[in-house]
Amino acid sequence: MASYTQDLPPKNGFEKIQWQAQNPTRLMRGYTQFALFAAFTLCGWVGFAFWRKRQRRYNLEMMDARVAIEPFLLAEKDRAILKHLRRCRDEENEVMKNVPGWKTGTLWGEPVYYNVRDRFIKPSHTEQIVHLDPKYVNKVQYNHLVQ
Repeated sequence: MASYTQDLPPKNGFEKIQWQAQNPTRLMRGYTQFALFAAFTLCGWVGFAFWRKRQRRYNLEMMDARVAIEPFLLAEKDRAILKHLRRCRDEENEVMKNVPGWKTGTLWGEPVYYNVRDRFIKPSHTEQIVHLDPKYVNKVQYNHLVQ
C-alpha cells in the first residue's frame, strides 16, 4: 500500500505576491520611434515626388494627344452636322413639294441670312432640330443637363 505524504510548501518558500502595477516593457525608445517616423516620411515624399514626375509626363502626353486629335474630331462633328442639314433639306423638299414657288433654304423666296461672301453660317440649334421626332426634342435640347 502506498504511503501517505502531505503536500508541503516549497523549501525556499512561495514567491512574493505581485500587488503593484506592472508597466509593460517598451518595444522602442522615443528616439528610435522618431527616427523610424522620419525615415518612413522621407521615403513617402521621395515616392510621391517620383509619382508626381511620372504623372506630369503622362498628363503632358495625354494633352498632346488631345491637341493632335482635335482637328479630326472637329472635322467629324462638322461632317455630322452637314449630313444632318442635308437630311433636313431633303425632308423640307419632300414636305414643301406641293407648294408653288417654294425654294428650299429660303423663306418664301427671301434668303434667311444675308451672306455676301457665301460662307457657311452655322445654323441655330432650333434649325437643327426642326424636323426631329417630337419625343426626342427634349432629350436633344436638355441633354447637357443630364449627368
